[in-house]
Amino acid sequence: MSPATSDKSIYDGMSKKDRQALSRELARLRRIEEQKRRRRNRVIAIVAVVVVAIAVLAGAGWAIYSSVRASFTGPANMLSDGVILTGSSSAVTATTTDAIQPGEQPVPSELDTASVLRLTEYVDYGSADVGTFETTNGSSLQNYVSAGYASLELHPVALDGPDSYSARAANTIACVANAVPDAVLPIHNALIAKIADLPDGGLSNDELVTLVSDAGLADDSIASCIRGNEFSDWVTDATARAEAGIPNADVETLTAAPLLIVDGKAYTGALDDAEALSTFITETYTEVADPPATDPAAPTDGTAPTDPTAPAPAG
Repeated sequence: MSPATSDKSIYDGMSKKDRQALSRELARLRRIEEQKRRRRNRVIAIVAVVVVAIAVLAGAGWAIYSSVRASFTGPANMLSDGVILTGSSSAVTATTTDAIQPGEQPVPSELDTASVLRLTEYVDYGSADVGTFETTNGSSLQNYVSAGYASLELHPVALDGPDSYSARAANTIACVANAVPDAVLPIHNALIAKIADLPDGGLSNDELVTLVSDAGLADDSIASCIRGNEFSDWVTDATARAEAGIPNADVETLTAAPLLIVDGKAYTGALDDAEALSTFITETYTEVADPPATDPAAPTDGTAPTDPTAPAPAG
């Protein structure tokens, strides 16, 4: 029997004085037991609150950790710091890859010159020189790709620094590559088209979101990525890596954009001379690459080379 339990039988045979004394003692014990119960409940409540608080903090901490970690993780499909575009039957698609993980380095793409022309271009979307070069030569280079005669590896960089429009535009390409890599080329072209009339400070993040949407890619996750500069740290790191060294090329570092590398050789001619670039590509192609097997009846409208050993003239 609990000391606080009331049972009239315990009073049998007791004097009135003893019964009163026992009642007082039982009442005292009940008060003590009630105090213990309340104290126990209070402890349980406090523990519950602490557990919930820890869970909330842990969840918030994990969210913060994940956010910070994501800011140092590169975009998916850009393991080399660039996105590789290849073509077949006039369709251009991106090569899918893992992302660069925190603390890891990019993995340079293999320079396989035996099958197709390997074009690698470092692009700063805030550079007027990039606009000049792309306006003059971009269509021809992309024709080589869509016809299956070349691959194009685009490396967005920000030579004006991490707080520049160039950085935000490069982040836009990274956001697209991360989510919808096959859409990189049309977004690249849309950014190029804006270079000639960029306002001071370039486009805002909201304007970049609109640009992507107008190019046919309305995606909430990409919009959030652009507005939040999700890959800004990667842009800074990728630019620094290019300025420190260029893999698979006869040029040591990136000093200016654009930089076009054709089968390992950097183009150093005039940016607005389509004939000079065409000659350079043809000479490089025949020097370092075995000609791929091609259809001798390939189109002669400039969308594919008419001679298996020579790319079509730029223009």
